[in-house]
Amino acid sequence: MQACELAFLILLTVVSCSKQYEELPQTTLTLEPPFPEIFTGETVTLRCGVEGGSTGWKYLWYKDSEDTPGLQTAGCSITGDSYTITAAAVSDQGQYFCRGQRKSRPSFSQLSDEVTVTVSDQWVILQTPPQPVFEGDTLTLRCHVWGYTATRFVFYKDNKWLQSQADTELSVDRVSKSDEGSYKCTARWSSTYSGDSAEVRVSVREGRPKPALTREPAGKIFDGDTITLSCVVEGGSGGWRYLWYKDRQGAPVYQTDSSSGTGAGYTISAAALSHSGEYWCGAGRGRNTSYSQYSDPIWVNVTALFSRVTLTASPGATVKEGEALNLTCEAAVNKNPRPQLHYTIVRDGEPVTNSTDSALYSIASTEKSHTGSYTCAVESQGVRKSSQELHIELQKSWSWIIAALSVSLVLIVIHSPLLSPPQSPVTAVHVTDTPSTSSGDEILYSVIDLKNAKPAKPRPKRDCDVLYSAVLVKTPEVKEEGPQG
Repeated sequence: MQACELAFLILLTVVSCSKQYEELPQTTLTLEPPFPEIFTGETVTLRCGVEGGSTGWKYLWYKDSEDTPGLQTAGCSITGDSYTITAAAVSDQGQYFCRGQRKSRPSFSQLSDEVTVTVSDQWVILQTPPQPVFEGDTLTLRCHVWGYTATRFVFYKDNKWLQSQADTELSVDRVSKSDEGSYKCTARWSSTYSGDSAEVRVSVREGRPKPALTREPAGKIFDGDTITLSCVVEGGSGGWRYLWYKDRQGAPVYQTDSSSGTGAGYTISAAALSHSGEYWCGAGRGRNTSYSQYSDPIWVNVTALFSRVTLTASPGATVKEGEALNLTCEAAVNKNPRPQLHYTIVRDGEPVTNSTDSALYSIASTEKSHTGSYTCAVESQGVRKSSQELHIELQKSWSWIIAALSVSLVLIVIHSPLLSPPQSPVTAVHVTDTPSTSSGDEILYSVIDLKNAKPAKPRPKRDCDVLYSAVLVKTPEVKEEGPQG
Protein backbone atom coordinates (compact mmCIF):
# COMPACT_ATOMS: atom_id res chain seq x y z
CA MET A 1 0.00 0.00 0.00
CA GLN A 2 1.36 3.38 -0.94
CA ALA A 3 2.16 5.94 1.73
CA CYS A 4 -0.48 8.42 0.51
CA GLU A 5 -3.23 5.74 0.64
CA LEU A 6 -2.23 4.79 4.20
CA ALA A 7 -2.25 8.44 5.27
CA PHE A 8 -5.71 8.87 3.72
CA LEU A 9 -7.09 5.84 5.60
CA ILE A 10 -5.64 7.11 8.88
CA LEU A 11 -7.18 10.53 8.24
CA LEU A 12 -10.60 8.94 7.56
CA THR A 13 -10.35 6.92 10.76
CA VAL A 14 -9.47 10.00 12.82
CA VAL A 15 -12.34 12.01 11.29
CA SER A 16 -14.79 9.14 11.83
CA CYS A 17 -13.78 8.66 15.47
CA SER A 18 -13.84 12.40 16.09
CA LYS A 19 -17.34 12.69 14.61
CA GLN A 20 -18.58 9.77 16.70
CA TYR A 21 -17.17 11.35 19.85
CA GLU A 22 -18.79 14.71 19.10
CA GLU A 23 -22.18 13.02 18.77
CA LEU A 24 -22.06 11.68 22.34
CA PRO A 25 -24.21 13.66 24.82
CA GLN A 26 -22.35 16.04 27.11
CA THR A 27 -21.90 15.38 30.82
CA THR A 28 -21.76 17.87 33.70
CA LEU A 29 -20.28 17.34 37.18
CA THR A 30 -21.19 19.57 40.13
CA LEU A 31 -20.32 19.83 43.82
CA GLU A 32 -22.67 20.09 46.82
CA PRO A 33 -21.83 22.25 48.73
CA PRO A 34 -20.27 24.23 45.86
CA PHE A 35 -16.80 24.61 47.44
CA PRO A 36 -13.98 22.38 46.18
CA GLU A 37 -11.92 22.63 49.41
CA ILE A 38 -13.17 20.93 52.57
CA PHE A 39 -11.86 19.77 55.94
CA THR A 40 -11.09 16.20 56.86
CA GLY A 41 -14.19 14.49 58.24
CA GLU A 42 -16.63 16.65 56.25
CA THR A 43 -19.13 15.38 53.68
CA VAL A 44 -19.20 16.36 50.02
CA THR A 45 -21.43 15.11 47.16
CA LEU A 46 -20.54 15.05 43.48
CA ARG A 47 -23.51 14.94 41.12
CA CYS A 48 -23.35 13.76 37.49
CA GLY A 49 -25.81 14.80 34.77
CA VAL A 50 -26.17 13.86 31.10
CA GLU A 51 -27.76 16.31 28.67
CA GLY A 52 -31.26 15.33 27.70
CA GLY A 53 -32.25 13.94 31.11
CA SER A 54 -31.44 10.98 33.32
CA THR A 55 -33.68 8.31 31.74
CA GLY A 56 -31.86 5.00 31.33
CA TRP A 57 -28.45 6.26 32.42
CA LYS A 58 -26.16 4.68 35.01
CA TYR A 59 -23.07 6.58 36.06
CA LEU A 60 -19.37 5.69 36.11
CA TRP A 61 -17.02 7.55 38.43
CA TYR A 62 -13.29 8.17 37.98
CA LYS A 63 -10.62 9.64 40.25
CA ASP A 64 -7.29 10.97 38.93
CA SER A 65 -7.44 8.60 35.94
CA GLU A 66 -9.86 7.95 33.09
CA ASP A 67 -8.83 4.31 32.79
CA THR A 68 -10.74 2.50 35.54
CA PRO A 69 -14.04 3.55 37.13
CA GLY A 70 -14.09 3.80 40.92
CA LEU A 71 -16.23 1.53 43.08
CA GLN A 72 -18.25 2.07 46.23
CA THR A 73 -16.10 1.87 49.37
CA ALA A 74 -16.63 2.17 53.11
CA GLY A 75 -16.20 5.96 53.01
CA CYS A 76 -17.86 6.58 49.64
CA SER A 77 -21.34 5.68 48.39
CA ILE A 78 -22.90 5.72 44.91
CA THR A 79 -26.63 6.42 44.65
CA GLY A 80 -28.18 7.16 41.28
CA ASP A 81 -26.41 10.18 39.83
CA SER A 82 -24.48 11.08 43.03
CA TYR A 83 -21.15 10.07 44.54
CA THR A 84 -20.92 10.99 48.23
CA ILE A 85 -17.79 11.15 50.39
CA THR A 86 -19.20 10.87 53.91
CA ALA A 87 -16.05 11.42 55.99
CA ALA A 88 -13.41 13.01 53.82
CA ALA A 89 -9.76 12.04 54.31
CA VAL A 90 -6.65 13.48 52.72
CA SER A 91 -6.56 10.39 50.48
CA ASP A 92 -9.94 11.44 49.00
CA GLN A 93 -8.60 14.62 47.46
CA GLY A 94 -7.90 14.64 43.74
CA GLN A 95 -9.54 15.15 40.36
CA TYR A 96 -12.94 13.53 39.77
CA PHE A 97 -14.68 12.74 36.46
CA CYS A 98 -17.93 10.99 35.53
CA ARG A 99 -19.78 9.72 32.48
CA GLY A 100 -23.11 8.03 31.74
CA GLN A 101 -23.63 4.49 30.48
CA ARG A 102 -26.80 2.78 29.21
CA LYS A 103 -28.00 -0.13 27.06
CA SER A 104 -29.43 1.87 24.14
CA ARG A 105 -27.32 3.86 21.71
CA PRO A 106 -25.39 5.98 22.30
CA SER A 107 -24.27 3.69 25.10
CA PHE A 108 -21.90 6.27 26.66
CA SER A 109 -21.89 10.00 27.26
CA GLN A 110 -18.80 12.17 27.02
CA LEU A 111 -16.45 12.35 29.97
CA SER A 112 -17.24 15.34 32.17
CA ASP A 113 -14.83 18.15 32.94
CA GLU A 114 -12.77 17.45 36.04
CA VAL A 115 -13.71 18.76 39.47
CA THR A 116 -10.86 19.08 41.95
CA VAL A 117 -11.59 18.23 45.57
CA THR A 118 -9.03 19.39 48.13
CA VAL A 119 -9.14 17.92 51.63
CA SER A 120 -7.29 20.06 54.16
CA ASP A 121 -6.05 19.23 57.64
CA GLN A 122 -5.39 22.90 58.40
CA TRP A 123 -7.36 25.00 60.90
CA VAL A 124 -8.56 27.65 58.42
CA ILE A 125 -9.37 27.41 54.70
CA LEU A 126 -10.75 29.95 52.21
CA GLN A 127 -13.54 28.42 50.14
CA THR A 128 -14.28 29.84 46.67
CA PRO A 129 -16.73 28.85 43.90
CA PRO A 130 -15.54 26.77 40.94
CA GLN A 131 -13.26 28.69 38.60
CA PRO A 132 -13.44 30.70 36.50
CA VAL A 133 -16.16 33.18 37.49
CA PHE A 134 -17.68 35.45 34.86
CA GLU A 135 -18.01 39.19 34.71
CA GLY A 136 -21.24 40.20 36.38
CA ASP A 137 -21.27 37.15 38.70
CA THR A 138 -21.45 37.49 42.47
CA LEU A 139 -18.24 36.15 44.01
CA THR A 140 -18.71 34.55 47.44
CA LEU A 141 -15.63 33.90 49.61
CA ARG A 142 -16.07 31.81 52.78
CA CYS A 143 -13.53 31.76 55.60
CA HIS A 144 -14.05 28.28 57.09
CA VAL A 145 -12.70 27.32 60.54
CA TRP A 146 -12.28 23.78 61.87
CA GLY A 147 -13.37 23.04 65.46
CA TYR A 148 -13.73 26.64 66.72
CA THR A 149 -16.25 29.45 66.55
CA ALA A 150 -14.46 32.49 65.18
CA THR A 151 -15.62 35.99 66.06
CA ARG A 152 -13.70 38.01 63.47
CA PHE A 153 -12.70 37.44 59.87
CA VAL A 154 -10.24 39.49 57.82
CA PHE A 155 -10.02 39.10 54.03
CA TYR A 156 -7.01 39.97 51.86
CA LYS A 157 -6.47 40.36 48.13
CA ASP A 158 -2.96 40.13 46.73
CA ASN A 159 -1.68 40.41 50.35
CA LYS A 160 -3.53 43.71 50.87
CA TRP A 161 -6.20 44.21 53.51
CA LEU A 162 -9.64 44.09 51.94
CA GLN A 163 -12.34 43.74 54.62
CA SER A 164 -12.75 42.96 58.35
CA GLN A 165 -16.14 41.65 59.52
CA ALA A 166 -17.99 39.33 61.89
CA ASP A 167 -19.59 37.29 59.08
CA THR A 168 -17.75 34.25 57.75
CA GLU A 169 -18.65 35.10 54.12
CA LEU A 170 -17.60 38.01 51.93
CA SER A 171 -19.62 38.77 48.79
CA VAL A 172 -18.29 40.77 45.86
CA ASP A 173 -21.20 41.85 43.63
CA ARG A 174 -20.87 42.07 39.86
CA VAL A 175 -17.23 41.08 39.61
CA SER A 176 -15.06 42.44 36.84
CA LYS A 177 -11.62 41.68 35.51
CA SER A 178 -10.12 43.94 38.20
CA ASP A 179 -11.37 41.54 40.90
CA GLU A 180 -9.13 38.76 39.63
CA GLY A 181 -6.27 37.88 41.96
CA SER A 182 -5.10 35.86 44.99
CA TYR A 183 -7.29 35.87 48.12
CA LYS A 184 -6.77 34.64 51.67
CA CYS A 185 -8.38 35.15 55.09
CA THR A 186 -7.55 35.27 58.80
CA ALA A 187 -9.96 33.95 61.43
CA ARG A 188 -9.75 35.11 65.06
CA TRP A 189 -11.50 33.11 67.80
CA SER A 190 -9.95 34.95 70.75
CA SER A 191 -7.74 37.92 71.46
CA THR A 192 -4.67 35.74 71.33
CA TYR A 193 -5.53 32.91 68.90
CA SER A 194 -6.05 33.15 65.14
CA GLY A 195 -5.39 31.17 61.99
CA ASP A 196 -4.55 32.03 58.39
CA SER A 197 -5.77 30.26 55.26
CA ALA A 198 -3.67 29.47 52.23
CA GLU A 199 -3.98 31.74 49.20
CA VAL A 200 -6.57 30.86 46.56
CA ARG A 201 -6.45 32.18 43.01
CA VAL A 202 -9.69 33.67 41.60
CA SER A 203 -9.96 33.94 37.80
CA VAL A 204 -12.50 36.24 36.12
CA ARG A 205 -13.57 35.69 32.53
CA GLU A 206 -14.84 38.66 30.55
CA GLY A 207 -18.47 38.66 29.50
CA ARG A 208 -21.31 36.51 30.74
CA PRO A 209 -21.40 33.06 29.15
CA LYS A 210 -24.01 32.30 26.53
CA PRO A 211 -25.49 28.78 26.61
CA ALA A 212 -25.87 26.70 23.47
CA LEU A 213 -29.37 25.22 23.00
CA THR A 214 -30.01 22.16 20.81
CA ARG A 215 -33.09 20.06 20.00
CA GLU A 216 -33.63 16.35 19.40
CA PRO A 217 -35.10 15.34 17.02
CA ALA A 218 -33.91 18.07 14.71
CA GLY A 219 -36.51 17.26 12.02
CA LYS A 220 -40.31 17.33 11.94
CA ILE A 221 -42.13 16.67 15.23
CA PHE A 222 -45.55 15.02 15.58
CA ASP A 223 -48.13 14.43 18.29
CA GLY A 224 -46.82 11.92 20.81
CA ASP A 225 -43.13 12.31 19.91
CA THR A 226 -40.50 12.81 22.60
CA ILE A 227 -38.63 16.14 22.41
CA THR A 228 -35.38 16.80 24.26
CA LEU A 229 -33.86 20.26 24.58
CA SER A 230 -30.24 20.39 25.76
CA CYS A 231 -28.53 23.45 27.22
CA VAL A 232 -24.76 23.69 27.68
CA VAL A 233 -22.61 26.55 28.99
CA GLU A 234 -19.45 26.44 26.93
CA GLY A 235 -16.22 27.10 28.75
CA GLY A 236 -17.84 26.97 32.17
CA SER A 237 -16.54 25.00 35.10
CA GLY A 238 -19.74 23.39 36.30
CA GLY A 239 -22.10 24.19 39.11
CA TRP A 240 -24.76 25.53 36.74
CA ARG A 241 -28.49 25.22 37.30
CA TYR A 242 -30.53 25.50 34.12
CA LEU A 243 -33.72 27.49 33.55
CA TRP A 244 -36.14 27.01 30.67
CA TYR A 245 -38.37 29.56 28.95
CA LYS A 246 -41.21 29.27 26.41
CA ASP A 247 -42.62 32.04 24.20
CA ARG A 248 -41.13 34.80 26.39
CA GLN A 249 -38.02 35.40 28.42
CA GLY A 250 -38.09 36.14 32.13
CA ALA A 251 -40.72 33.61 33.29
CA PRO A 252 -39.34 30.05 33.51
CA VAL A 253 -41.55 27.11 32.58
CA TYR A 254 -41.98 24.37 35.15
CA GLN A 255 -42.36 20.62 35.09
CA THR A 256 -45.75 19.24 34.05
CA ASP A 257 -47.20 15.76 33.50
CA SER A 258 -45.64 15.66 30.05
CA SER A 259 -42.43 17.64 30.56
CA SER A 260 -39.50 17.62 32.96
CA GLY A 261 -36.32 19.63 33.41
CA THR A 262 -33.38 17.56 34.61
CA GLY A 263 -29.96 19.20 34.77
CA ALA A 264 -29.04 20.50 31.34
CA GLY A 265 -32.00 18.78 29.63
CA TYR A 266 -35.68 19.62 29.23
CA THR A 267 -37.75 16.66 28.01
CA ILE A 268 -41.31 16.66 26.62
CA SER A 269 -42.28 13.00 26.82
CA ALA A 270 -45.50 13.21 24.75
CA ALA A 271 -45.61 16.23 22.49
CA ALA A 272 -48.95 17.96 21.93
CA LEU A 273 -49.92 20.88 19.71
CA SER A 274 -49.83 23.13 22.80
CA HIS A 275 -46.07 22.50 23.11
CA SER A 276 -45.43 24.42 19.88
CA GLY A 277 -43.57 27.66 20.46
CA GLU A 278 -40.22 29.35 20.93
CA TYR A 279 -37.85 28.09 23.62
CA TRP A 280 -34.77 29.56 25.36
CA CYS A 281 -32.55 28.39 28.17
CA GLY A 282 -30.42 30.18 30.73
CA ALA A 283 -28.12 29.12 33.55
CA GLY A 284 -27.38 30.33 37.05
CA ARG A 285 -25.05 29.28 39.82
CA GLY A 286 -23.98 30.26 43.30
CA ARG A 287 -26.12 30.90 46.35
CA ASN A 288 -26.59 34.49 45.26
CA THR A 289 -27.28 33.18 41.74
CA SER A 290 -25.36 34.84 38.97
CA TYR A 291 -26.94 34.25 35.59
CA SER A 292 -25.69 33.55 32.10
CA GLN A 293 -27.07 35.20 29.01
CA TYR A 294 -30.11 33.73 27.31
CA SER A 295 -29.41 31.18 24.62
CA ASP A 296 -30.47 31.74 21.04
CA PRO A 297 -34.09 30.62 20.62
CA ILE A 298 -35.19 27.32 19.12
CA TRP A 299 -38.59 26.95 17.46
CA VAL A 300 -40.62 23.82 18.19
CA ASN A 301 -43.53 23.11 15.83
CA VAL A 302 -45.69 20.08 16.66
CA THR A 303 -47.72 18.69 13.74
CA ALA A 304 -50.93 16.69 14.22
CA LEU A 305 -50.29 12.97 13.81
CA PHE A 306 -53.74 12.43 12.25
CA SER A 307 -55.36 15.00 9.96
CA ARG A 308 -58.69 13.15 9.92
CA VAL A 309 -60.38 9.87 10.88
CA THR A 310 -63.45 8.62 8.98
CA LEU A 311 -65.87 5.71 9.35
CA THR A 312 -67.66 4.44 6.22
CA ALA A 313 -70.37 1.81 5.72
CA SER A 314 -70.79 -0.54 2.74
CA PRO A 315 -73.27 -0.88 1.08
CA GLY A 316 -74.59 2.12 3.05
CA ALA A 317 -75.86 3.43 6.37
CA THR A 318 -79.33 1.97 5.68
CA VAL A 319 -79.26 -1.80 5.19
CA LYS A 320 -81.86 -4.51 4.77
CA GLU A 321 -82.42 -7.16 7.38
CA GLY A 322 -80.17 -10.14 6.67
CA GLU A 323 -77.86 -8.15 4.41
CA ALA A 324 -74.08 -8.07 4.95
CA LEU A 325 -72.57 -4.83 6.34
CA ASN A 326 -68.93 -3.71 6.40
CA LEU A 327 -67.69 -0.77 8.50
CA THR A 328 -64.22 0.58 7.60
CA CYS A 329 -62.15 2.93 9.76
CA GLU A 330 -59.66 5.08 7.86
CA ALA A 331 -57.01 7.49 9.21
CA ALA A 332 -55.01 10.09 7.29
CA VAL A 333 -51.57 9.85 8.95
CA ASN A 334 -49.11 12.70 8.45
CA LYS A 335 -46.01 10.90 9.76
CA ASN A 336 -43.71 8.93 7.48
CA PRO A 337 -42.88 6.12 7.99
CA ARG A 338 -46.41 5.36 9.15
CA PRO A 339 -46.50 4.28 12.83
CA GLN A 340 -48.46 1.25 14.02
CA LEU A 341 -52.12 2.12 14.53
CA HIS A 342 -54.71 0.69 16.92
CA TYR A 343 -58.35 0.74 15.80
CA THR A 344 -61.44 0.74 18.01
CA ILE A 345 -65.00 0.71 16.62
CA VAL A 346 -67.69 1.68 19.12
CA ARG A 347 -71.48 1.20 18.96
CA ASP A 348 -73.59 3.32 21.33
CA GLY A 349 -70.59 3.85 23.61
CA GLU A 350 -69.54 0.18 23.78
CA PRO A 351 -66.53 -1.14 21.80
CA VAL A 352 -67.37 -3.87 19.31
CA THR A 353 -63.83 -4.38 18.02
CA ASN A 354 -60.24 -3.60 19.10
CA SER A 355 -57.45 -4.40 16.70
CA THR A 356 -53.99 -3.38 15.57
CA ASP A 357 -54.30 -5.57 12.46
CA SER A 358 -57.57 -4.58 10.82
CA ALA A 359 -59.66 -1.44 10.41
CA LEU A 360 -62.67 -3.49 9.22
CA TYR A 361 -65.73 -4.59 11.17
CA SER A 362 -67.90 -7.07 9.23
CA ILE A 363 -71.47 -8.17 9.96
CA ALA A 364 -72.51 -11.20 7.88
CA SER A 365 -76.24 -10.83 8.47
CA THR A 366 -77.58 -7.55 9.79
CA GLU A 367 -80.16 -7.66 12.58
CA LYS A 368 -82.00 -5.06 14.60
CA SER A 369 -79.38 -5.36 17.37
CA HIS A 370 -76.74 -4.05 14.95
CA THR A 371 -78.44 -0.67 14.54
CA GLY A 372 -77.20 2.39 16.46
CA SER A 373 -74.57 5.15 16.45
CA TYR A 374 -71.08 4.04 15.46
CA THR A 375 -67.74 5.83 15.81
CA CYS A 376 -64.20 4.68 15.28
CA ALA A 377 -61.04 5.80 17.10
CA VAL A 378 -57.44 5.49 15.96
CA GLU A 379 -54.58 5.55 18.48
CA SER A 380 -50.80 5.70 18.11
CA GLN A 381 -47.94 7.10 20.23
CA GLY A 382 -50.45 7.93 22.97
CA VAL A 383 -52.47 10.12 20.56
CA ARG A 384 -56.15 9.25 19.99
CA LYS A 385 -58.50 10.73 17.39
CA SER A 386 -62.15 9.77 16.73
CA SER A 387 -64.41 9.95 13.70
CA GLN A 388 -67.83 11.57 13.52
CA GLU A 389 -70.87 9.44 14.40
CA LEU A 390 -72.39 7.19 11.75
CA HIS A 391 -76.00 6.05 12.29
CA ILE A 392 -76.82 2.57 11.01
CA GLU A 393 -80.53 1.97 10.31
CA LEU A 394 -82.36 -1.23 9.36
CA GLN A 395 -84.82 -1.29 6.44
CA LYS A 396 -87.77 -3.65 7.09
CA SER A 397 -87.82 -6.70 4.81
CA TRP A 398 -90.73 -7.33 2.39
CA SER A 399 -89.94 -11.02 1.99
CA TRP A 400 -93.17 -12.14 3.67
CA ILE A 401 -95.22 -10.28 1.06
CA ILE A 402 -93.11 -11.66 -1.75
CA ALA A 403 -93.57 -15.20 -0.41
CA ALA A 404 -97.31 -14.74 -0.28
CA LEU A 405 -97.32 -13.68 -3.90
CA SER A 406 -94.61 -16.08 -5.13
CA VAL A 407 -97.11 -18.81 -5.94
CA SER A 408 -99.35 -18.15 -8.94
CA LEU A 409 -102.70 -16.83 -7.86
CA VAL A 410 -105.79 -17.12 -9.90
CA LEU A 411 -108.64 -14.94 -8.79
CA ILE A 412 -111.91 -15.84 -10.40
CA VAL A 413 -114.42 -13.15 -10.72
CA ILE A 414 -117.81 -14.70 -10.50
CA HIS A 415 -120.17 -13.52 -13.18
CA SER A 416 -122.21 -10.54 -12.19
CA PRO A 417 -125.19 -9.34 -14.24
CA LEU A 418 -124.41 -5.80 -13.17
CA LEU A 419 -120.90 -5.93 -14.66
CA SER A 420 -121.34 -8.03 -17.83
CA PRO A 421 -123.99 -9.74 -19.93
CA PRO A 422 -125.03 -13.25 -18.85
CA GLN A 423 -123.31 -14.79 -21.83
CA SER A 424 -119.91 -13.25 -21.01
CA PRO A 425 -117.22 -15.79 -20.17
CA VAL A 426 -115.57 -15.95 -16.74
CA THR A 427 -112.92 -13.34 -16.20
CA ALA A 428 -109.63 -14.47 -14.58
CA VAL A 429 -106.85 -12.34 -13.16
CA HIS A 430 -103.43 -14.07 -13.17
CA VAL A 431 -100.44 -12.71 -11.23
CA THR A 432 -97.09 -14.12 -12.21
CA ASP A 433 -94.85 -15.64 -9.57
CA THR A 434 -91.85 -13.37 -10.37
CA PRO A 435 -92.16 -9.85 -8.98
CA SER A 436 -89.65 -7.19 -9.92
CA THR A 437 -88.24 -4.90 -7.23
CA SER A 438 -87.54 -1.25 -7.77
CA SER A 439 -84.49 0.50 -6.37
CA GLY A 440 -86.59 2.18 -3.67
CA ASP A 441 -88.72 0.78 -0.89
CA GLU A 442 -91.77 -0.19 -3.02
CA ILE A 443 -92.35 -3.51 -4.75
CA LEU A 444 -93.68 -3.40 -8.32
CA TYR A 445 -95.33 -6.37 -10.01
CA SER A 446 -94.12 -6.80 -13.51
CA VAL A 447 -96.88 -8.83 -15.17
CA ILE A 448 -100.64 -9.00 -14.55
CA ASP A 449 -102.58 -11.10 -17.08
CA LEU A 450 -106.27 -10.60 -17.77
CA LYS A 451 -107.61 -13.72 -19.50
CA ASN A 452 -110.88 -13.98 -21.48
CA ALA A 453 -111.72 -10.40 -20.63
CA LYS A 454 -112.99 -7.79 -22.93
CA PRO A 455 -110.40 -5.30 -24.03
CA ALA A 456 -110.51 -2.22 -21.89
CA LYS A 457 -110.35 1.24 -23.25
CA PRO A 458 -106.86 2.60 -23.15
CA ARG A 459 -106.27 5.04 -20.32
CA PRO A 460 -103.79 7.90 -20.40
CA LYS A 461 -100.50 7.07 -18.67
CA ARG A 462 -99.87 8.66 -15.30
CA ASP A 463 -96.48 9.38 -13.86
CA CYS A 464 -96.92 7.42 -10.64
CA ASP A 465 -96.00 4.12 -9.04
CA VAL A 466 -98.56 1.58 -7.84
CA LEU A 467 -97.84 -0.58 -4.83
CA TYR A 468 -99.99 -3.75 -4.68
CA SER A 469 -100.31 -4.66 -1.07
CA ALA A 470 -103.38 -6.93 -1.40
CA VAL A 471 -105.99 -7.91 -3.96
CA LEU A 472 -109.54 -8.56 -2.74
CA VAL A 473 -112.31 -9.63 -5.11
CA LYS A 474 -115.93 -9.74 -3.95
CA THR A 475 -118.87 -11.23 -5.82
CA PRO A 476 -121.94 -8.94 -5.79
CA GLU A 477 -125.01 -10.48 -4.29
CA VAL A 478 -128.08 -11.00 -6.64
CA LYS A 479 -131.45 -10.60 -5.03
CA GLU A 480 -134.13 -13.05 -6.19
CA GLU A 481 -137.26 -11.39 -7.51
CA GLY A 482 -140.49 -12.57 -5.94
CA PRO A 483 -143.58 -13.61 -7.96
CA GLN A 484 -145.31 -10.84 -9.76
CA GLY A 485 -148.53 -9.84 -8.11
